[in-house]
Amino acid sequence: MRAPTRPPPKPIRGTSADPVPVPASTSPEDAVERIKSARAHWHAFQDFLDRRPHSRWVFRGCASRAFQCLPSAGRIPNHDPLFEEHVFRAFKREARLHVSLPGATDWDWLALGQHFGLPTRLLDWTTNPLVACFFAVSSAPFDEDAVIYAQPVHDTLVINPDNAPGPFEIDRVGFLLPATTAPRIASQRGLFSVHPRPSEPWVPDGLAQNSFVIPQALRPRFQRKLFSLGIDAAHVWASLEGVCLSLNWQYRQRLGIGAAVF
Repeated sequence: MRAPTRPPPKPIRGTSADPVPVPASTSPEDAVERIKSARAHWHAFQDFLDRRPHSRWVFRGCASRAFQCLPSAGRIPNHDPLFEEHVFRAFKREARLHVSLPGATDWDWLALGQHFGLPTRLLDWTTNPLVACFFAVSSAPFDEDAVIYAQPVHDTLVINPDNAPGPFEIDRVGFLLPATTAPRIASQRGLFSVHPRPSEPWVPDGLAQNSFVIPQALRPRFQRKLFSLGIDAAHVWASLEGVCLSLNWQYRQRLGIGAAVF
């Protein structure tokens, strides 16, 4: 397979190299309290994950609780499913000039388009909750609480491309595990929810109970903790751009290589 070497960053969930910094401490006591708060929230996050075995759950990180489970094709005003499909067919024609996918199905092409920023009816999730946490704390807007959503995935929700209808023929929300056509998909442990009505926000049962909120003031500290665990832009984006984003962030945060967290 031949694949492009410089994919554009995703517009919604891209990683900022310069997040809003934590305010300077007014006293040693304030600094100690912030560290205690960060540690308490991190332990609460671990408890949240321990109650949700990874083999049955997928995760999505959002920089704001105002963000809905709405795929990119549905965020465009006056969504037209026929025009959405027309754009997808045009993508397939043009993409063949840049990538070779012998035997690829429409599901494969749609996943590839999602990966490179095409408006689609797919929404990104991950089986790795730390990756979801990274997207939540490192993406804009930075002045709001971030949130991580967890969703149980049962066999009835899984879409098997070998025997499923086409992407524009399904009639209910399901989950698609894409073929690994790029290092980024593998490093993010990514998969997609598929939305037959992209302009209608999806509200899974139990969404409120299966969410974890990260206060805005603690987002930088969570990002430092993730960095110490090896979850940063270099790992998530699996590219030279990701390496530079991570080093840029370390430079602005005045972190030594591998610096510890809280």
